[in-house]
Amino acid sequence: MFKALAPGLLFISLLLISVAANETGFGRCNCDDEGSLWSIENILDCQRVSDFLIAVAYFSIPIELLYFVSCSNVPFKWVLFEFIAFIVLCGMTHLLNGWTYEPHGFRLALALTIFKILTAMVSCATAITLFSLIPLLLKVKVREFMLKKKTWDLGREVGLIMKQREEGLHVRMLTQEIRKSLDRHTILY
Repeated sequence: MFKALAPGLLFISLLLISVAANETGFGRCNCDDEGSLWSIENILDCQRVSDFLIAVAYFSIPIELLYFVSCSNVPFKWVLFEFIAFIVLCGMTHLLNGWTYEPHGFRLALALTIFKILTAMVSCATAITLFSLIPLLLKVKVREFMLKKKTWDLGREVGLIMKQREEGLHVRMLTQEIRKSLDRHTILY
């Protein structure tokens, strides 16, 4: 139920925040104050640094995923490669976006546009893939659970069989000891 209400609650909270910001004066920018913390230059510098840090993070995550894929036997490796491509392209858009806060040329704008289009295509492909793959993964998890339960049941049965075999050996040993202890004379007469 919460999942159904979440978009509406998000919209209402954003609406309330924007109304509160306008009433308190945060909706307007005092961009003319050069010494102000919220001057245009400071805001753009913060955005530039943020874009470069986001790009660094986006480039480190695929390296970690590649290491994980190379060290493990994961099914559906191609999905991880889709994620890696998606993350690298997101990093490229942030990296290129870091240079757009200054006046820039046509090539930078074209490169940014191309990487944004590629990011959009890969992200849509990844979303579609996950939409069709998640039910398969859930079936795999259910099968894995059932196999683990069967393995546990079989292990328990093997334990019972081993216990019965051990008890049978004890009965045979006792029978042999009883036969040895009795002499033939007692048995015959």
